[in-house]
Amino acid sequence: MDRPIYIFAGGGTGGHLYPALAVADDLGALAPGAQIVFACSRREIDRQILDPTPHAVVPQPTRPLPRSLRGWGAFARAWADTRRLARNMVADLRPAAVFGLGGYAAAGVVCAAARAGVRTGLLSIDAVPGLANRYLARRVDAVFAQFDATRAAYGRCAGKVRVVGCPVRRRLVDGDRGEARRLFGLRDDRKTLLVMAGSQGATNINDAVVALRGDLDTLAGDWQVLHLTGAGKADAVRAAYADAEIRHVACEFCDRMDLAYAAADLVLCRGGASTIGELSATGTPAVVMPYPHHRDRQQARNAAPLASAGAAAIVSDACDPVDNAEALRGTLIAVLADGSRLGAMRSAAGAATRPDAAAHIARWLAGQ
Repeated sequence: MDRPIYIFAGGGTGGHLYPALAVADDLGALAPGAQIVFACSRREIDRQILDPTPHAVVPQPTRPLPRSLRGWGAFARAWADTRRLARNMVADLRPAAVFGLGGYAAAGVVCAAARAGVRTGLLSIDAVPGLANRYLARRVDAVFAQFDATRAAYGRCAGKVRVVGCPVRRRLVDGDRGEARRLFGLRDDRKTLLVMAGSQGATNINDAVVALRGDLDTLAGDWQVLHLTGAGKADAVRAAYADAEIRHVACEFCDRMDLAYAAADLVLCRGGASTIGELSATGTPAVVMPYPHHRDRQQARNAAPLASAGAAAIVSDACDPVDNAEALRGTLIAVLADGSRLGAMRSAAGAATRPDAAAHIARWLAGQ
């Protein structure tokens, strides 16, 4: 019997790909021998994430919608090429199901599969779905969402929405705290603040933490900092903390996030949907500083359920290091200095865990 083939369509960010890999892991366990093909974007981040995996990778020429008239010609050509590639993939591979990962890079293959009568699902882990997801929802059989509030955003397609949480790889929740401290060079007698500026490096978060150096130094007897600065930012952050009292370990990128979460007692981060899903799955309390330039305040809405549960605090990004430091002083530093408040947040985070989203989606894709 031929091994079933599944196409996972989408990419362009880790927020699309990491949840997809969680589903791929569970699907492989449910359907041994299944082949998974990623139809991704041509961005470098896609190859960085997917190349180490055993899955086949097919980059698509697709582009995001242009922001000016000048870009429409290139977009139209790329879309025509993407549609042709998608039709050929679906015809040649005859997939058992297609899983759209959300965003523009999912559109071509999902539409081709739907027209061919192939079972299609769509991942929608942001609280507010984007234009591409709202367009694709009319064509798929099921939409898998992280948040209850997302259902209403799909209007007439709300009946297709299944609220399952955010898919997270199982190994993410199994990190060993002792191994984590050894890997990162952290002390066993200190709690750890994990600062995550994202793969691109959220300058506002990095700058705010640097501006809080004096406040952090007052907590040096109890806390240390593991700072994931983003590409090209680690040297500057290390220099700023060269003679700090608080132990501060900075690195650009971490490929063992299971250990980073295992080490963390509190996280400072953005509010991307996959990050919120990871916080939920690992039961880690957080101070969230949402990306400030989304018109729909998407990241703040992503973080709102954790904040309502008491597992997170939301601090607005004022796009000024002094103002951000002042806001974090009243929230982040206050939590670091208050063990009872941190404990309450940790308990709330543990109660909010939703670790089974990937298994739920995998079972649906496999027809179980």
